[in-house]
Amino acid sequence: MTLSVQEPNFDISSCISSRSSLRSPKRRNRRGSPKPPAAAGRPQPKRQQAASKVSGAELVKGYVTLKIVGQILLKHSYLSMKHSYLIGLLLGATSASGAFAAIPTGYYKACEGKTQRALKSQLYSIIKDHEAIPYGSGSNSTWGAFYYTDVDESDNTYYDIYTTKRAKVGSCGQVGSGMNIEHTFPKSWWGGGKNNAYKDIGHLMPSESKSNSTRGNNPYAEVENVRENPESYMTFKRGTPKSGQGGGASLVIEPEDKYKGDLARNYFYMVTCYQNLSWSSEGLNTAAQGDYPTLQQWAIEMLLKWHRQDPVSDKERKRNDALYDVQGNRNPFIDYPELAEHIWGNLQDKPWKPGGSSDPDPVDPVLTSPEPEDIFSVGNVKLGESNTITIPVLGSGFTHAVNASITGTNADMYKFVVAGTEFPGLSIQAADVNNKNGYYLTLKYTPTSITPENECHTATVTLSSQDINPGPLKVYVQGTCEEDYEMVPTVAYEAEDVTATSYTARWAKSMFRVDGYLLTRQIYNPDGIGVAETYTYEIDGADTTSYEITDRDANVNEAYFVQCTWGDKYSEPSNTVTVLATNGVEAIETVDSSEAEYYTPEGVRLPGKPSQPGVYLIRQGDRTLKTVRF
Repeated sequence: MTLSVQEPNFDISSCISSRSSLRSPKRRNRRGSPKPPAAAGRPQPKRQQAASKVSGAELVKGYVTLKIVGQILLKHSYLSMKHSYLIGLLLGATSASGAFAAIPTGYYKACEGKTQRALKSQLYSIIKDHEAIPYGSGSNSTWGAFYYTDVDESDNTYYDIYTTKRAKVGSCGQVGSGMNIEHTFPKSWWGGGKNNAYKDIGHLMPSESKSNSTRGNNPYAEVENVRENPESYMTFKRGTPKSGQGGGASLVIEPEDKYKGDLARNYFYMVTCYQNLSWSSEGLNTAAQGDYPTLQQWAIEMLLKWHRQDPVSDKERKRNDALYDVQGNRNPFIDYPELAEHIWGNLQDKPWKPGGSSDPDPVDPVLTSPEPEDIFSVGNVKLGESNTITIPVLGSGFTHAVNASITGTNADMYKFVVAGTEFPGLSIQAADVNNKNGYYLTLKYTPTSITPENECHTATVTLSSQDINPGPLKVYVQGTCEEDYEMVPTVAYEAEDVTATSYTARWAKSMFRVDGYLLTRQIYNPDGIGVAETYTYEIDGADTTSYEITDRDANVNEAYFVQCTWGDKYSEPSNTVTVLATNGVEAIETVDSSEAEYYTPEGVRLPGKPSQPGVYLIRQGDRTLKTVRF
């Protein structure tokens, strides 16, 4: 069957989650404006009336509504009498004294006794279904979240991991002056799709625009030969990587020492929360395909080194609490830094348990992954091709086999794969489920038809066993198959409002299906020969047709072109528009009374409005209004 989605771009939660008849409400509340933990000097959200207690009727299989009991916040989660899932207790919000919220009780319970791949996959099951908030400005969006996750309250400025520049914080949701949204784990590494990873505050951070562009999509690594940064306020090193690092990249970025551990834990989070994604060729410099280890060996060694040398800070703990309140999930590697050692480091042979490695206590049969009504995305697949995903089946105490089956209108497009052979169903032995490394169902999606726009192919995977109580456990899989179409380039217009330090790049709105634009800016060398620097700006929205550049150097020429974007697709570039150096053009008093003066790009003043086609500068006083092509 086909199910409608909320957004035109494929999203891991879009197709099925929009269909209430298939699913119970999501485990975490939908939010309006992000709700921050309390902090000194910050406006606080209005809290609902405290409840006196949670009734016994709520402690049954289902979804418990968010409540506040005194100073204890109850996060709703899936419960059953037989399962070991518990209500999460989020203790009082962060106080002015700097106390931290407690990790919700039972949040990591299912991870106990696991190690390496099984531990990572169990964490994936816990953190992947977070509340994705809209990308961009506004109190309900990314910048609304930054208001609570990335503000230094000592001077009311946004933290910036790349520079000494600090933008003052305005109202909630207002974009910091001169700042962009930085994807510390570059979006191009998974093809640029506007999925949950694109919008995840776990790795998004505010960043000064030029430092953001200078970082680009270059990997983090340790720099051997430093290349000068465009601006002195940039605090990272940029250059060629040390031997054995960078994964083949010729240019890498090394952050300040005080942020290396922060970024290492961000990366551990990203390759766990999104271990189901496929990485592009440039992403494979750092990441690795598959659910484990999902990082290249050089990256594992370097990130573990940074993780150990720069331990978790109070700033990170506060941010993690705010992340949980805004987005509904946590970074496990901030809560329990040793998890990284059990997955990739020097404790891989030891099962994990909070407070130290230990074998888990005996328990009744419990399936800890997948969780009931989980959604697994296969992604977008071309007609005639296939893609596979893995579903971790992890548990303990099982004495009976687990049977897996596929049902639904599109079930014929999905098959289990074992040793290269496809099956519509299979049986998993209890010992494989109980194994500390778990069992991994491989599911193959081979679409036989194109999905209509905003729809997807879905199926239900049912896991049944005498040890699964209550009843069979169902999860959903979804994939899309879109027609390939040739994206038509847009047309770039001449820049407007050109000053000594800024100008506005302009282009035509696409008449075709797009979700945004990619603006590429090229700065030429002072002699006008060759490109010295290139910057890219991703601009969301099909209706957006301009972008203001605020760091122009009037002494050098530069140029820009525009590409249309749709998911991970890009059109051919538009025509290139040149913005000429204007410091050599001086205003000359006009003979007549006209306010406008016209100059050639070389600075020669014309007697009036030019009659021949070409590029000219329009001046008013000492300001260049725009560069035009008559």
